[in-house]
Amino acid sequence: MSTRALRAVALSAFVAPCLSALAPRPALAADPRFRLDGGLTFSRFEQQVKTEIGGAKGERLVEETQLGLAQMLGFRFWGPFTVGGYLQLDVGRREAGRFVAFDAQNAAVTTNRVGGAFAELWMGPFVRAEWRALFAELGYGLYGVRRDDARDDLPTSGGDVNGSLRTSPTVAWVLGAGGRIALFERLDLVLRLQYRVRYYDRRTTGPLTGRAVHGTQNLTPFIGVSWAFAD
Repeated sequence: MSTRALRAVALSAFVAPCLSALAPRPALAADPRFRLDGGLTFSRFEQQVKTEIGGAKGERLVEETQLGLAQMLGFRFWGPFTVGGYLQLDVGRREAGRFVAFDAQNAAVTTNRVGGAFAELWMGPFVRAEWRALFAELGYGLYGVRRDDARDDLPTSGGDVNGSLRTSPTVAWVLGAGGRIALFERLDLVLRLQYRVRYYDRRTTGPLTGRAVHGTQNLTPFIGVSWAFAD
């Protein structure tokens, strides 16, 4: 698929909910106050060095694969506003190295490679504001824990590198925006773009040495479904 076609697909994915919001939605037999959302995300990122475009493949500088699952249960308590709780799990693997030379076949060679598998679990409350089929969300990471095999460079003050990383209680936020496209009477397709920012300041076995904090942020698209409950 060409770059122009990929851009068109990405643009249509986020324009579709906007157009859906302007279209009349079918009336429901009851006014639902509960909504259950479930979504998936997948991302793949690579960086590499070659002598020419299309040349010999060598060791990649950066390689990351991530799969995510999110669930949200909300209660619309007043007008366009919904409150509830969410749970999100991300798993994947990341590898990175430093380019040093090309071998006899002109394939890239790297050194000082680091990496490993990771798994991150978040849960906490959220609030959502809706307008027709569009919505914006703000969530807090009340509980955030990350197991990362590549982060043995962040020991605790006691020297431990095996305990899981824990999020700071002050910086663990999720922002989301998107829209719903009606599929059936109470089932919608959901497209969401999520921004997550957090700092890890300790492991399960104690604070990081030297009062270090490890900041992470990412922008992730989600696709899923949403089911509305009647009262």
